[in-house]
Amino acid sequence: MTTRRKRRASDLSDHLIDQIIAAKPASSILSNRKRIDAFLAHYFSDVPHDDIEGRSPEILGKAALGHLDFARIRKRGQAKFRIINPNEKTHGYHSKFTIVEMVNDDMPFLVDSVSAAIARHNLTIQMTVHPIFKVRRDGRGRLQDVLVDDEDACVESYIRFIVDRENDAQALHLLEQEIAKVLSDVRLAVRDWRNMRRAMLESAKELKVLNRGDTELRKESEALLEWMVMDHFTFIGFKEYKLQNRGKKTFLRPVPGSGLGVLSKDERGGRAVELKGELLRQAKSRDFLILTKANSRSTIHRHSYLDYIGIKTFDEDGNPAGEKRFIGLFTSVAYSENPRNIPLLRLKVQRVVEKSGLDPAGHRGKALLHILDSYPRDELIQSTVQDLARTTNGILNLQDRRRVKFFLRRDGFRRFFSCIVYIPREKYTTAIRSEVEQILKRAFEGTSVESSVESSYSPLARRACGQTTLAMWSTPHPSESFVIVASCCIARSSAWVAERACRVRIRVRGPPICFRRIRKYGRLSS
Repeated sequence: MTTRRKRRASDLSDHLIDQIIAAKPASSILSNRKRIDAFLAHYFSDVPHDDIEGRSPEILGKAALGHLDFARIRKRGQAKFRIINPNEKTHGYHSKFTIVEMVNDDMPFLVDSVSAAIARHNLTIQMTVHPIFKVRRDGRGRLQDVLVDDEDACVESYIRFIVDRENDAQALHLLEQEIAKVLSDVRLAVRDWRNMRRAMLESAKELKVLNRGDTELRKESEALLEWMVMDHFTFIGFKEYKLQNRGKKTFLRPVPGSGLGVLSKDERGGRAVELKGELLRQAKSRDFLILTKANSRSTIHRHSYLDYIGIKTFDEDGNPAGEKRFIGLFTSVAYSENPRNIPLLRLKVQRVVEKSGLDPAGHRGKALLHILDSYPRDELIQSTVQDLARTTNGILNLQDRRRVKFFLRRDGFRRFFSCIVYIPREKYTTAIRSEVEQILKRAFEGTSVESSVESSYSPLARRACGQTTLAMWSTPHPSESFVIVASCCIARSSAWVAERACRVRIRVRGPPICFRRIRKYGRLSS
């Protein structure tokens, strides 16, 4: 049945492509009808039939050959793109949509990275065309032939997005600037990924010869780095830093020429920074790795906060001397693999279980292991054993209890809070999720909230509200913020106002303060 359905879809696509070819659009580059037909058939071969259906075959044919004409001159290594609102006079056809067309060397991450950039401008992609062509060009980059089959052919990516119509010139200019930056970042990351991978393997070897600290932790840290290069981490940038003392001040200075990927550009991490407070404490600590989130989002692959992997370097006396910093994204495989099979995470799981004093074969021990196995992966990577033990013990005591519970962790650099909110499944709604996000954002003076939802077989739906990046460092003391925000989360998801008020009065200093603060962070609603 499935095979027959696929065949019907394929036949329909072929029929629609035949209609485009039958329209006989003209080309200023391809010299005869046979080559034009072959180009059109390949151009639309991977487009879903329901994206083509209902559109004018004449316009689709003219648009495809217009894309080819745009690719007429391009030198290897150059990314060409344009954003147009097609009209008959200039482009030979009219469209009610805005078109983004690109011609580039074929490389990973082009489609998803530019798609994310378009989405950031609140434009919906209506259709994506992405054929790969082997082409021949002369020394000046002039297109001589397409669909060639020889070793000297250049493999090029032709991408065409049909998006919502945008007529505002300033908005189009901003989109053009962002796409240009995305394409530049993708090229830098793809250019240097082998060197970044090699740098991580070298760092793993350096950890291996260290003869200090927790031996088991060092071996697991080394194994984690080796695991990451096995397609578990998308490398986006690398730079090496050295600690430098100037009087009583300590600076972290970038090593000139060490940058790779997006960090090869001087403007990103290119100057010495004085270390104070938590930054200084982290730099001077004897930990082997720093695992956290960067305070900027990725322009490549997916628009998430970048994963920050800092590998400490040490002098001959075993004192911290600097850091090798990698930024990138853990891959989907890294998120789906069992944590007990992942280096360092398996050690964390083992030590949390040992710290709990529970028998892993017992009922509560098995429940704890299940909590750790299904724990939000970013939290498992970034949290210390102490943080994990505290939170997972709270979750364990929450099992099968239909109540709201709030867990809070602050990252080692004091830049963001990570919040996990458990809400009974029958009370969980999209409206409550949105309100909880706003409560968290206001309470911690956050600039953004990155969130995910997971519902298990237990009576609770877990609300993992990711990382909240703070705009101001003068956030209230975490223990007081915890009380205020936990009370508001309870108020939003509880069924009766009396229950909300009772819970808040117990935890906060008296009725006047409690209701004033709830009004500040979110209205009570029945």
